[in-house]
Amino acid sequence: MFSRNVASLLSLALAAKAQLAGQTVFLKPVATDASCLTATTNADGAAVIIDQCTNATALNSWVFPNGLNEVGTLQIFGDKCLDVTNGVDADGTLLQIWTCATGNTNQMWLRGDQTITWSGEDKCVDLTNGDLADGNQVQIWECDPENNNDNQKWQSSAITTPTSFVISLKKDPSLCVAASGNAIGAPVVIDDCSPGSAAQTFSDPTQSGQMVIYDNLCVSPASNSPADGVLLVLSTCVAGNVAQEWRLDSGTPLITNVNEPKMCLDLTNSVETPGNQLQVWGCTELTSTTDNTNQDWIVTDAFN
Repeated sequence: MFSRNVASLLSLALAAKAQLAGQTVFLKPVATDASCLTATTNADGAAVIIDQCTNATALNSWVFPNGLNEVGTLQIFGDKCLDVTNGVDADGTLLQIWTCATGNTNQMWLRGDQTITWSGEDKCVDLTNGDLADGNQVQIWECDPENNNDNQKWQSSAITTPTSFVISLKKDPSLCVAASGNAIGAPVVIDDCSPGSAAQTFSDPTQSGQMVIYDNLCVSPASNSPADGVLLVLSTCVAGNVAQEWRLDSGTPLITNVNEPKMCLDLTNSVETPGNQLQVWGCTELTSTTDNTNQDWIVTDAFN
């Protein structure tokens, strides 16, 4: 749970308004905290309405598997998706749920900071007539280009919270960041991903941006002054040691060091062989338009 834009990775800075990939949330109109998007029942064609949501139930618990600013489905009940009824691209088309189906464009959405946009179309999830009465079925409507239409603004409120995370290489997600051993000084390496492995499961219990593993060991540069080529090792976690704190900037795949914000977690010499010790290196994307795939990572959270 290292920091993303001044907050932790696992409890994202925008935690109350955005959401992490795979996180279960309420989706509430900005005009009220008392109501949220709700499916009327677990059945194909069930209407999606506004209803009170004091407590989380299966009817009002939503998941964006791909998270913020990524096109994907908006899921409920595990196998149902928010769906544009009959795929009708017209203002006022009401929304329903339907069994999720790969490639169904009626179920593809882009979650922005506040809006939920039908992917590929200029239509947004819209609170019909701005009516907050229980039972009001929501619709799609032309997105407001100025983003001033409160009927199209939705805030996320967390139902589940992240407890741990793994980090995989974006260009080859079968490779993960791993500790080579449970000891001070153990190299931090790239390795074949092994789901559930203690050597690849990190947390940030203090929400300070640390990558904690095993018994209070932190991913750290071998030097407290990170520079190109400084290798990563495990060291005893020290509160306030910014060299042990990391940030995943929202909207980028870069993991930067808080002590030296222009230094990135880097796959040393592009070598994908398991056991290759990772390093820090100047963040290429911060100084040029070049995409350095050695510095592109995917962070996957686990939730309670």
